[in-house]
Amino acid sequence: MLDLRLHFLEADGSLAPWRETILDDVRTTAERVGGSVSASDRSAPVDVLVERRPGDTIPELGLSGACYRRGLVTVTLDPDNPNFETSLVRGEFRKTLTHELHHSFRHATCGYGLRLGEVLVTEGLADAFDAEINGGDGNPWNHAIPAQDWLGLIERAELELWADGYNHGAWFFGWSGQDNPLPRWAGYSIGYHLVKTYLAANPQARPSQMTATPAPEVIGRAWAHLKARLATA
Repeated sequence: MLDLRLHFLEADGSLAPWRETILDDVRTTAERVGGSVSASDRSAPVDVLVERRPGDTIPELGLSGACYRRGLVTVTLDPDNPNFETSLVRGEFRKTLTHELHHSFRHATCGYGLRLGEVLVTEGLADAFDAEINGGDGNPWNHAIPAQDWLGLIERAELELWADGYNHGAWFFGWSGQDNPLPRWAGYSIGYHLVKTYLAANPQARPSQMTATPAPEVIGRAWAHLKARLATA
């Protein structure tokens, strides 16, 4: 089992009504993830910080996650959000925690990434890991690109894959003052489908065993295939 150490921050309001559900979700995730990842990934504990921050989550869910280093994952909750209760019931806390744990493991190996190509793979792997552990086919942000826009966005991303700077807010959240703005969640959608293309071509591969897989390995084996498929769609 993965050693997850849970901490609650409640200066902005009590989380007591949801503590048992959260504790159950953390225990379930520790068992599922711990039973799937390598011994090296589960060798070190991870602090799981659960905080209440009204208005600072994904609006459609009422929660969000973050991970900036190996030993710490944060899940932010907004019980005042009208979607929060439904999200909790359908397992969005578990899904978010699972996603962020993959980031945690990856921080210990090749890191989150500094270039667009690296981050596309990191985020795509984390969402594919969630699908491996919890089932389903990703999240709304993995299917956010209209069919007619896919090829143009792939070609646009291709120009920036290995550039020394990229606009993370624009590619992943649609935050941009550009004349040609990017769709919200474009980076999450591209990354997820890129990783799915890689997994389809390498049936023995699993996201749970790819925490140290370099981005060029995934992009080198999957990008051209994804682009070719989109070109003929």
